[in-house]
Amino acid sequence: MFSKQQSIEFAKQYKWTAKDAQRAFVNLNFKEADEKDLLIAMAEFAGKELLARQRLQAGQKTQVTKKTKYIKEIEQDFAQKISEYDENLRKERSLFVGIIANLYKFGKTFGLRDPWTETLLSQYEEYLSGEKKDVA
Repeated sequence: MFSKQQSIEFAKQYKWTAKDAQRAFVNLNFKEADEKDLLIAMAEFAGKELLARQRLQAGQKTQVTKKTKYIKEIEQDFAQKISEYDENLRKERSLFVGIIANLYKFGKTFGLRDPWTETLLSQYEEYLSGEKKDVA
């Protein structure tokens, strides 16, 4: 006569997990069960049911692995795109501000003065000098 916990401990001696033991002993009457009954229940469960469950678990692990790899690929692609967009934005900003600087320089020869443009150009120079410090 075994209790449910004793039956599980018995199955653990044969390297069974507690959950598998519980599944194997689900239809067992513990009040009347002896060691032979436990072994028979384990043997019956260890056949098709255990194999099917193990295959299901393997399939689930494969799906998790695939999803994890897919998420990592997406993260890497996203980081690369952000880097590319940042680089493109920096180039376009440089081109745009360069055009403004050349036009403003040309306009200054005719007496054009604009505080907004001067502020923009000085801020851009500070931005470029800070960017060079970050690279160094």
